[in-house]
Amino acid sequence: MILELAGLAVRRGGRTVIEDIALTVEAGEIVGVVGRNGCGKSTLLGCVAGVLPPRDGRVMIEGASVWGTHRERTRARRALGYVPEAADPPGFLTGNELWGLCAASRQTTAPSADLREALGLDELAELVLERMSLGQRRRACLGAAFVGMPRLLVLDEPDNGLDAKRLAALVELVTAHAAGGGACILASHDAELLEQLGARTLHL
Repeated sequence: MILELAGLAVRRGGRTVIEDIALTVEAGEIVGVVGRNGCGKSTLLGCVAGVLPPRDGRVMIEGASVWGTHRERTRARRALGYVPEAADPPGFLTGNELWGLCAASRQTTAPSADLREALGLDELAELVLERMSLGQRRRACLGAAFVGMPRLLVLDEPDNGLDAKRLAALVELVTAHAAGGGACILASHDAELLEQLGARTLHL
């Protein structure tokens, strides 16, 4: 098992957004989180990624708590790659600097040649993030998420801003990641994308 959620509840803005969520994701699985706008998809993924704290419950990645001791948090967060919906890392970084930071945090190397080609990262390497278009920033963040091929991908609307070529590349990358023993949880409004990925769905 790569991801386990049990009794998960998260509050935002003074109200409980999600409550009593239970989910297990095993190696090789892709799970699509679906539901209407405002139902808590981004909140759920942010909690899994260690960005938004839970009110109750637990989030475990490969047996380590995302919200546990410092040692557990470090172990869990090194095992995940996260792309938030806004795809807004610090804007003063270049693509190379973003990927380098992610590689260092996961104790791995910068994006592989295959990953660079699939997402067209070389053209983004020296660009500052705040000067990138939406699609370019999304590709840069996807590159960061895939650096070192972490066991769990947490992707919030990863298809936003991608053209057909890069969307096809995303499908290939995620399915290959799962086939290689990784797992992915993602939110998307695109039913066709979820079907292409062969994702089972969690309805919020």
